[in-house]
Order: sequence, then structure tokens, then C-alpha cells
Amino acid sequence: MFSTRLTKGLGLRYPIISAPMAQMSGGDLAGAVSKAGGLGTFGAVLSKSAPIPISYIKEHLAKIRAVTDRPFGVGFITQYIEGSPENLDFVLSEEVPVILLSFADPRPWLRRIKAKGSKVICQVQTMDAAHIAVAEGADVIAVQGNEAGGHCGALNLLPFLAQALDTFPEMPIIAAGGIANGRSLAAVLAAGADGAWIGTGFRAVKECGEISEEERTAILKSDGRDTVRNSIYDTIGHLVDGTPRWPEPIAMRTKTNRFLRSWIGREPELAAQIAKMPEDFKGVWDDPKSDRFPHLFGEAAGFVSKIETAEAFMVRIVGEAEQLLHKP
Repeated sequence: MFSTRLTKGLGLRYPIISAPMAQMSGGDLAGAVSKAGGLGTFGAVLSKSAPIPISYIKEHLAKIRAVTDRPFGVGFITQYIEGSPENLDFVLSEEVPVILLSFADPRPWLRRIKAKGSKVICQVQTMDAAHIAVAEGADVIAVQGNEAGGHCGALNLLPFLAQALDTFPEMPIIAAGGIANGRSLAAVLAAGADGAWIGTGFRAVKECGEISEEERTAILKSDGRDTVRNSIYDTIGHLVDGTPRWPEPIAMRTKTNRFLRSWIGREPELAAQIAKMPEDFKGVWDDPKSDRFPHLFGEAAGFVSKIETAEAFMVRIVGEAEQLLHKP
């Protein structure tokens, strides 16, 4: 079994964190991951146009605590904390062991979280962001590559990871993006990472109850090459629903579809068309069966071919990684 600074620092059996996908993971999945020996997490904040109520956080904390007393985490899209500060206040009052911050500058929040006794994992998409997280006292940084599903930065994982490992040799660093089988896990561990932050792989497990069957099926059918990193859905969210713009260089990786293909490369025209007829762009998130629905998954979908439990998934990929790394 792997022993890394991540497993030692957080008391884990496996060097794996399930991504805190807001309203896409939940307490059932987080509890299953933590009970099995990883770090299970769920997301606790979205924009003002789609707020997450404290009642939801209470419900999913209870689900985790009903099945395990092992460590778990709650994640925040950092730029959205300002719009729902009560969510962070509540999570801190609940003495959640680990808080995960992603995408924007953590400086308004990180030291306050640490002062309350929680450990902090900062997901970063640039070296500048990594320097800030380390300087502010993050316990772990998660280096995210553009292979990841959902929102991600512009850098490829492996060179970004290698640079971060060389720059911060004393800092526990985990890898995010494109990891969902033993070989990809072995690759980042061999490079020196202390673990993996996994989203797409966990979206297909049995305990992930917050996605539709259409979304799960799209992952299972994917060969990993049918996704594209784009700004289309974020432009619609900002201009139609009023969600804040995402910080540079963040964009969203989704499954390709007819709607995306018609607008990629025509972003200025898209903005002009939304201004003329915003009603035509409402509800893109409403129907998973629609050919314009944004299926959020990354290139690691090519490694996902069956539905299994969260524990079986972790046991399998960690076992495969061990065999690969210990081959004579």
C-alpha cells in the first residue's frame, strides 16, 4: 500500500481525493470514499444564481458522519464564497477536517480557515497560484491540468506537475486531471506526486447519486477524446443567468455536442446573439437528454468502462498502480 505525505498527513489508506463537485458528488459518495480510505468531499457553494442552501450542507454532512468517522472534506469555488459567506461560516462551525479551495485567490479565506483548525487543500491552475497557496500556508496543493472535466486551467498536467514538484519539494502535491486508472495514477506517483484528485472516475461509481443516468452513460460511452475545453457555457451563464465571470485562465471541459460545434470559434457572435435573443439560450442545464446539455467530464472518461462502488474503484486503480510501479 502506498504511503505518501498525503496519506500520512490526513490519515488515509489510499492517496486519493474525490473532487468536491458542487451538487454533482454529495454525501453518499463522499462518505463511501472516506469510509473506504480515501478523502471523500462534496461542494458547498455555487453562484448567487444557483445558491446551495445550508440545509443541503447539513444533510450531506450528516450522510457522511452516519457511515464513517474517517477524515472528509468540503470544497468551495473560491470566488463564490463572497456571495454566500454563511456557507463557509457554517462549515467551519461544524469542524470539518479538510477544506478545499479551487480556482480563485485563496488569500481572503485561507488563513481564517487554518485558524479554525481545518487543513486546507488549494487546487491551482498556474504556478503563480501555487506560489500564493504555499505562501499563505496551504497544507496541500492540487496541481490541475487541462485534461480535467468541468472547470480547469490551460496547462497540461505533466509539465505543470513536474515544475511544481521541483519548485516546492517540501510541499505535499497531488495531481488532478486525466487520472482514472492504475496507469495514470502510477504515472503521477512515479513523477513524485503524493496522490490524485479524481473527478470523472468517481462520477460513474454507484454512490454518485447526484448525476442523471444520461450523464453517467455519456461517461461510460466516451473514449476520452470527445471532450473540448471551451468558454461557451460560461459565456451563457454570465450573460443569461448573471453568474460571475470565471478568472483567467479557467474554462470548462465538456463533452462535445452539436450546439458547441456551432459556436466554438464564434464567441463574439455568441455574445451578440445572446444580447438579441437571451431566451434562446435559457435552460441549457435543464435536460440531460438535450443535444446542448453540458456533460461535464474529462479525458479520463476513456478509462471508465463500468459502474462499480467507490471502494472497488479505488482498490482496483491503486492495485494496478502498485503492480506497475513495483514491476522488476
